[in-house]
Amino acid sequence: MKMKKILAVALVATMTMASCLTAFASGSGSGAAAGSSTSTTSSKTSSTVTSIAFEEVKAAGTVMNVAGVDVATTIEGAYGADTVAGMAVITPMETAIAALGLTDGQTPYVIAYDTDAKKSPLALEVVNFVANAIGAEVVTTLNIELGAKQNKMFRTLADGSIEMVIGIADADVTKTYSVICVQPGGVMTLLEDKDLVANTITIDVQAGLAAYAIIAK
Repeated sequence: MKMKKILAVALVATMTMASCLTAFASGSGSGAAAGSSTSTTSSKTSSTVTSIAFEEVKAAGTVMNVAGVDVATTIEGAYGADTVAGMAVITPMETAIAALGLTDGQTPYVIAYDTDAKKSPLALEVVNFVANAIGAEVVTTLNIELGAKQNKMFRTLADGSIEMVIGIADADVTKTYSVICVQPGGVMTLLEDKDLVANTITIDVQAGLAAYAIIAK
């Protein structure tokens, strides 16, 4: 089955589902699910609250170890994913502010943590469906929410994106890695790796909340 046909079938499947990605709160406040893509479906998103440990919150400019390489993340946030070999936003701050349409007093903020079928069952159902359809293996899945901080409160955004590099734990250099992104409402996008490094993957993270599953093939 060709890739376009597989993704078309997957999209039809996702349109029958309501996303249950979890929204959560950090020390800066809480966010609600939102997102945008070329295809959309309407649904309400259920939300729960997940605590973020203080040590997971990193200021903009903090040097992060990403697959053994030091990378200064350009955006403040709670980087709480343990199943990857580090992560960092690499879009310059001013570029991110413009891309996200932020106003005075708003700064970009990202929250990332590991998820699974228990936390995000319908999102993982889509992930597994697509991975099986293209003969790929799911390495790990993260929930990432991209928003803005204003007056110490976190606000979810609906438009724009930033670039993030993610380290792949125990990467198999003989395989090709990509990401299945599932946004609220069942919108699914297959993201190709934008870098040429074998043990990292660079993708565009969309505004709002979504599940990002790293897959290997």
